[in-house]
Amino acid sequence: MTLAPYVEIGESVPARYRAVGGGKISLLHKLRACDEHTGLEEEEQEMIRFCRQTALPIVVLCAGLAFVVAPSGSSYADDVKRDRIDPSPIQQGIEVSPIPFEKLNLKGKAPAVVALGSYLVNAAADCNGCHTFPHFLRPGGTVPGTTNTTGNVTGLGSNPSYGNPYLDPPQQPLDGQLKANINADTTHGTVGYTMTGVPIYQFNHFLGGGRCFGFFMSRNITPDDSGKPRGLTEAEFIQVMRQGTDISCNKPNPPQYGGVVDPVCSTPEGLGAGTSFNPNVLQTMPWQTFHNMTDMHLKAIYAYLSALPQSKACNTVVNGCAGFFGNAKGAGEVGTNRYRYANTDDCPNNLVNGAGKPNVGDDGSPDGVSPPQ
Repeated sequence: MTLAPYVEIGESVPARYRAVGGGKISLLHKLRACDEHTGLEEEEQEMIRFCRQTALPIVVLCAGLAFVVAPSGSSYADDVKRDRIDPSPIQQGIEVSPIPFEKLNLKGKAPAVVALGSYLVNAAADCNGCHTFPHFLRPGGTVPGTTNTTGNVTGLGSNPSYGNPYLDPPQQPLDGQLKANINADTTHGTVGYTMTGVPIYQFNHFLGGGRCFGFFMSRNITPDDSGKPRGLTEAEFIQVMRQGTDISCNKPNPPQYGGVVDPVCSTPEGLGAGTSFNPNVLQTMPWQTFHNMTDMHLKAIYAYLSALPQSKACNTVVNGCAGFFGNAKGAGEVGTNRYRYANTDDCPNNLVNGAGKPNVGDDGSPDGVSPPQ
């Protein structure tokens, strides 16, 4: 099915999201298309009800509606429109995904559900704040300096025209999309594939984990070698989000990335396990907030995570967390913002202080201070 039979007068559709016969498509015809689509999963039927209730102005409402993402050829007016924050959470989800929508695995998925999941992950829940680390890269062409050794000579990232909004210009707009370079590169280096066909981009660290919260390290939540986010089924994912149970690491078949069981599952427990905190419940993941999300929203998040390429962390278990484990164990007391992963364009780690002096850990070895996130 395409949108061709439903071309009518109505709202304008940005060129890069037009399907066959694209032009102007009315909400009436979009909903008629949804009425004619049968065999949808429960969450997709719920999405249609959601669309009807909110009258969202988007092109891709149903799983059966084919849409084409064109990388070029759109008009200046389309570009200006896309730069504005869209009132539709689904359309906005398409716009804010650091992994371009045309590079997501949409096979067997409702594009609108994936788009809503992108909105929740990238614009509402701040999953990046914990699971993409470092979150931002410097602007393309940035040469490492004497007071800040982070750079981006090779122009990596989701949008190397910009940089780290906590450090680099411009001032952010009031009604436009965030001007930032997220650590999600899909255009440089080599591309590999898992046994299930999930792509692996060489310099992509989007949602790959590695950020330290005391003695806890954030996890990779992209598809593992099985093709499921962190190896979790949808039902297991919802259980994690509702109960905070550490399912992935306690399964008989824990997640594997690159054929190796995720070493995060084998990091030591912190002091106070069993007395000050329950080690069987995720401690830094805000599952208690996600607990109150609707099934539709949690399933949308799962659909988006399932559509992503596999990623990897800049800061690994070998690099460790300051004061607790790995190479960073002697860098300082638990919780200090000190890391010992290599400082590269895709993994910025400032090795000097503001006076240009090297950062040195409590053990006398050099370390870096992660960029502001």
